[in-house]
Amino acid sequence: MRRGRGRPQGFTLIELLVSLAIFSVISLAVYSSFAAGIRAWRRAQEFSSVYQTARLLLDDMAQELKNAAAIPDTNFVGEAQRLSFVTLRQNPPATGRAPYPRVTRVTYELRRDRASPGYSLFRLEAPDIKSSDSDGGGRALIVGSISRFDFQYTHKDSKGEILPWKDAWDASDLLPLGVKITLMIGETRFTKTVFIPHGFQEKEDKRKG
Repeated sequence: MRRGRGRPQGFTLIELLVSLAIFSVISLAVYSSFAAGIRAWRRAQEFSSVYQTARLLLDDMAQELKNAAAIPDTNFVGEAQRLSFVTLRQNPPATGRAPYPRVTRVTYELRRDRASPGYSLFRLEAPDIKSSDSDGGGRALIVGSISRFDFQYTHKDSKGEILPWKDAWDASDLLPLGVKITLMIGETRFTKTVFIPHGFQEKEDKRKG
């Protein structure tokens, strides 16, 4: 009695090609999911960094504006992309001493970057409270790669209503009641509205008779 021949051991070329194709599809799907997860994580990290930078910047500016001081012979310069005012700042305390206040002029201005299409925000703190000239140097770069940075100003009329926001503050010897700050980093927009407690409010004339 003759024994039948068994099936040859191993895989055929077609089976190897099919297995390789299935493995490639699975590997591509796993890699795509992993790469998408990495991109999402990086975007979240970048947004978190941008959000923290913008929040700290706007909070610091809001605190300085709330402490703005109306001192004779000092001007409040309010422009669309430049802001200069006198404020009361708390200097960091020395070892074993309490912090002490100091009157200083703070200037924020936006300048175009030479190496990129965006803008950079600079801050200048000067002891000369009467001069708003920022060409003397000493600027500190606050944040770069800004798409937009605008200031708007307002005050209340004699009826107590807030007037429409303007791109410039004309009454330099008075403080505006409100300053709206718009900041865009990339495509992310941040807005901060600051009301100065002792800002200008029109008073209704009292007529006799």
